[in-house]
Amino acid sequence: MTMKEKLKKVEIFCGTGGVGKTTISASRALHLAKNHKVLLITIDPSKRLKQVLGINEDSSGELNKLSVESAGDNSPSGSLECLLLSPKKSFERLIGTENKNDIIDTLSKPYGGMNEIAAIIELHHWYTLNQHDVIILDTPPGHHFIDFLEATKKINAFFDKTFADIFIHLGKEEGGKGFISKLINTGIDKLLNLLEKVTGESFVGEFTNAVHILYRNREKFVEAINIDKILLSDDQSSWYLVSSLDQLKSKDAEKMLSSINKFREGDSFLVVNKSWYKHLKDWSPETTIQKSLKEKLTNAEKEILAISNDNNVSMIRFPEVFSESPTEQVNELVQSWQTI
Repeated sequence: MTMKEKLKKVEIFCGTGGVGKTTISASRALHLAKNHKVLLITIDPSKRLKQVLGINEDSSGELNKLSVESAGDNSPSGSLECLLLSPKKSFERLIGTENKNDIIDTLSKPYGGMNEIAAIIELHHWYTLNQHDVIILDTPPGHHFIDFLEATKKINAFFDKTFADIFIHLGKEEGGKGFISKLINTGIDKLLNLLEKVTGESFVGEFTNAVHILYRNREKFVEAINIDKILLSDDQSSWYLVSSLDQLKSKDAEKMLSSINKFREGDSFLVVNKSWYKHLKDWSPETTIQKSLKEKLTNAEKEILAISNDNNVSMIRFPEVFSESPTEQVNELVQSWQTI
């Protein structure tokens, strides 16, 4: 597929840390926003996106509308909104604010382990609303993106019918002695008695209450995981793996491409950031050091090209950007998207 062909509804950007994944995804969003309604969601808990686009971190979980520069004399016909993922607000949106529970609150913190599941909830929510032409996802760095890919499996496993039937059988009490007594009567008394001794009765009550809250909202969670059909659809999604010419990054990219290919077939792109490909053609080094550098860069370009060919994905090269300003870096990359 060429970049000029039909635009997909969802674009997913992944890559190891330090390759410019968030900057590339932000530049893609700004480029598309000139003519399309774009939503950019970052799942990355480091919140790098707020630095790149100047977003206030206090607005996490809420849409931030950003200004979009015109590509010419005419005003842009599109728009750009950004969302810094807030698992807490994602869960509040799904299960309501009245379901207060300390365990759910702890899990819903930025590093509480629910980022990927919250991302599935958000993606499904905004996709279903159909307010945007394109939704771009900036995933967590490194192999954490696999957690995002497998989030739907985790939700399915948690709401497995056999597991659910156990809790239905135990009754509808939300914590307290009554519920714990029924648990003991099922033959897991030793485990719960030990848990109560270690954590206290209040924790066991909070735990059982948390499980009931989640199961009362089971249908909403199960509905949200239907988004995996979109993520794996050739017609609906495109995947961009961002890498660089660093040998270790290239090896990581190769492993991550292999992981992506296990989940889906279709349009995937290997994005090479800080490429010297165009410069190397016209460079005639004079000194030994310069010749050695050119050879090293040339070999790195050949290696990343081989990875692209071996995995049957298209490659997109972005030249080195020398500006230290995140805003200027993004703007230069936006210009590059226009020539692809």
